[in-house]
Amino acid sequence: MATGTSNESKETRVEWLDLRALTEYACVSERTIRGWIHSPTNPLPAVQVGRKILVSRRMFDTWLERHQVRPLEEINIDVIVHEVLEGVRNGR
Repeated sequence: MATGTSNESKETRVEWLDLRALTEYACVSERTIRGWIHSPTNPLPAVQVGRKILVSRRMFDTWLERHQVRPLEEINIDVIVHEVLEGVRNGR
């Protein structure tokens, strides 16, 4: 019976990721992650302890799942155009 653990099982036990670890986990740049954290709409939940920014792996996965790309056939262009034109007419 092996007593060692693989890197993958070690990694899955880590709940809080710093930005460097999150860049590797998400395969995006630190700049992108910082943009997501500081976004005015639907920001990525994060905590800051001193100068260290941490993101919960579970919260990141949940946040990311809410950003699934919809197939083009599900997007109703007519409705989008109508809403934009209504906004222009109403001075928005």
